[in-house]
Amino acid sequence: MSFIMLRIKYLPILNCRTFSCTLHFKRWRKRNDAAVGSPVSHPASYERTAYFISDKQWARDVIDASGLSKSSDGNEVVVFHANPGNGVLIESLVELCGHKQIAWEPRKAYRNYLKSLSESYKTRFAYCSRSFTRDRQLRIFNEVLSDADLARYHAKIVGDVPEMLTFITDLVMSLGGRSEFPLCGFGIIEPILTVSGFEYRLMTQAAYFWPKTKYIRTAAYELFLRTELLKTVPLLAFNHGKLSALKSLTYDYDRENLYVVRLSLRKDLDSVCSREDICGTMLLLGVINNMKIHRVIPVMEHLCPDIGLALLELGISMMDRFCDIPLNMWHEIYRAVTTSSQFSCSALYHVLRHK
Repeated sequence: MSFIMLRIKYLPILNCRTFSCTLHFKRWRKRNDAAVGSPVSHPASYERTAYFISDKQWARDVIDASGLSKSSDGNEVVVFHANPGNGVLIESLVELCGHKQIAWEPRKAYRNYLKSLSESYKTRFAYCSRSFTRDRQLRIFNEVLSDADLARYHAKIVGDVPEMLTFITDLVMSLGGRSEFPLCGFGIIEPILTVSGFEYRLMTQAAYFWPKTKYIRTAAYELFLRTELLKTVPLLAFNHGKLSALKSLTYDYDRENLYVVRLSLRKDLDSVCSREDICGTMLLLGVINNMKIHRVIPVMEHLCPDIGLALLELGISMMDRFCDIPLNMWHEIYRAVTTSSQFSCSALYHVLRHK
């Protein structure tokens, strides 16, 4: 009798721990808060971490290197600016081409100037005072793309995105065509981002960093994305120049330049993972991201009771930790989990069903 009572008291606590410790539910809660318009505070560090090109000649060089002013065969082009600051890149594009442009810039210092640009260029330019990653409804589309068929547009996303965790996750889902994010409706999505030397290392050496860090986006870089370096630009060409020291971390990286990169889906992605599995795989990785020192099979069996044997068949031993598992195995692990007989009544099902 006492044993039965112990189980009754213990199981709800176990379930509570299982769900409250998952990154998915924290992110899901934030997304829903943003969707209903809850106020979002931006940390003071935002001013220091969001870069934009302040030198006009370098802006022209970046435009040439990335093909921002060029047209797209069969698609009209709209340029999305994430944190454009004083608008040097925007005005350079206005001088070079007739592309429609939309900017997301939450910093108050640039608000009046960007408002004046929207008044000057009318239907060619619109401005939103929220961060791009926080504006989940993207209603600003209506100001320059009202009643438009988004599928005929080529969306080019440029600028610096400090909230890379949220942005990269949404980007992978949108590029894969499996997202409710409005960006998914565009015919072509082309992210052209300005990143630090450290972020560039994460992008190009993701398999090395995944076991050593808690950056979930490293998994996305390795499993789903291809990184193309377009140009390196000296820090002096940006708004903070030498006065803004890049974050000092354990790993060595270039602190003198920022990197302009183009991201796209891996060309061989369809041969290793179906588009339907992209979101679920990312959610599964989010669940285990903060438990990398734990052993795989005991933890996974708490989340999905009959998965242990399938993991053993994949070559995972009882002593293997999450950090020991190569990233390229997670496609197989995800398929093993979702096809297991106990999945529909497991804790993992309640996490992944939101995909």
